[in-house]
Amino acid sequence: MRLRKPILLLMLAALVASIATVLRAENGRGTISGTVRLVGPPPGIPTVLPQTDFDMCGSMARPTQSLLLGSNQTVRNAIVYLAGYAQNMHGNGTNDAIVLDQRDCEFVPRIQIARSGAPLILKNSDPILHVVRIDSMTATNGPRMLLKAATPYAGYEKIYQLANFREPMLLQVTSANGHEWMAAYIAVLPHPWAALTDENGRFTLRNVPGGTHRIYVWHEALGTMARDVRVNSEGSTMVDFQFSTAH
Repeated sequence: MRLRKPILLLMLAALVASIATVLRAENGRGTISGTVRLVGPPPGIPTVLPQTDFDMCGSMARPTQSLLLGSNQTVRNAIVYLAGYAQNMHGNGTNDAIVLDQRDCEFVPRIQIARSGAPLILKNSDPILHVVRIDSMTATNGPRMLLKAATPYAGYEKIYQLANFREPMLLQVTSANGHEWMAAYIAVLPHPWAALTDENGRFTLRNVPGGTHRIYVWHEALGTMARDVRVNSEGSTMVDFQFSTAH
């Protein structure tokens, strides 16, 4: 079966709306640090039973990797980013290539961040055929397919160029040949102020212009949150996020 996550719609609305946020930047740079945590019982994680390529992918039901929690329910692989900056408006971020591998019938890494216009290296480390589909996700028009490509053998590698998106964009990566549990997400941003939370749920955004900013946190299974935060030039600002499963 194909997994669908309605919570993506909340995140997509935030990504599209974020570019319209008005920021008041001042001289100087600061740091934003914090932790993302889950309060309440974690949601159930679905399992998927492989239907093909049993020799490589196995025949046992496997849980999806959509929610990874640390001690005290800190949240790993949440994307934290600033809103409202147009491309190249501030900062000296790089357009380093990102790598998306297929290994043991999973996309690796599952969550990552890229800069607009960066190269995407698509790899296959498995000795089977994988067919990769990449869709851009927007709240207004729904998914739009950007790429569908076969990666036919172990060692296959090809470079693609990400579009020069001028607003934050989420790319959803799925399997198009029966490996329904395989999924990955690439957040493509036009500025350098974004980070993934680590195994302890921590993040740091460096060299942030002083001023008032809107900061978003997105997680694949938990949704989206946003807060306004004041950054003092050459200072450190702490901001923590708590997702809640309470109704």
